Amino acid sequence: MSVQLYSHSKSDLEKAVEIILNKAKDFRLPIESEGEKPEDLISQSEAAKFLHISMPTIIDWRKNKDLPHYNFNGRFFYSKKELLQYGKNKRI
Repeated sequence: MSVQLYSHSKSDLEKAVEIILNKAKDFRLPIESEGEKPEDLISQSEAAKFLHISMPTIIDWRKNKDLPHYNFNGRFFYSKKELLQYGKNKRI
């Protein structure tokens, strides 16, 4: 393993800090209003309540009956719109 040391002047470091601070000052987090969200995602427990089914039933449907869902780090979310469409398609 080699170690490389760099030597910078005080003015070089001040300029780098100034550039970073200017970029940080102008940085804005994107904020979405409720109307702009492409999907209205709800948690698994909220989806079970929305469908009037138990938690074991929604888990079974997700695993075995192709219930549309989204997995974010092991947590499952559902779109109300997709759940309604799924229900309409299964009635036919």
